[in-house]
Amino acid sequence: MFQKLLLAFDGSPDGREALAQAETLASACGATVHLLAIIDPTESMLIVEAMSYIPDNQRFVLQSVLDEGVRRLRRAGCTATSEIKYGKPAEQIILSAREMNANLIVVGHRDQGTLARWLNGSVGESILHQPPCSVLIAVKPEQPAINVTPIRQLKARGKG
Repeated sequence: MFQKLLLAFDGSPDGREALAQAETLASACGATVHLLAIIDPTESMLIVEAMSYIPDNQRFVLQSVLDEGVRRLRRAGCTATSEIKYGKPAEQIILSAREMNANLIVVGHRDQGTLARWLNGSVGESILHQPPCSVLIAVKPEQPAINVTPIRQLKARGKG
């Protein structure tokens, strides 16, 4: 079903959840995973003496994150590649998916408040307006509350 997955990956906790879900899916389908990191020049640019540039260390850090993701996928037996692009994230994800004829785009879900979403927009939401293929928005499973004792433990203690 899915043979070519495009994973938008930045190394964040949300991105790592997307990587884990892409790994599971790619392993099950025998799919190739292409990890894509995007540097948005409008957010990354430094202005120094009326000249703007993107710091080299940002590209280096992103490449290290991508390399780590590719190694993880390859250890799981998946075929994986990576790339860094510059531009608006949603546009670059859509363009890359079209270029590689992706069957599925995988992105992480970053929980933003209403104001942040309104100001910054949501990459996942933007992709859904003109998707070139199916889209998986990976959401971390909810963690159980720390102060809740599982029922099995209560019964073992004779309280149930």
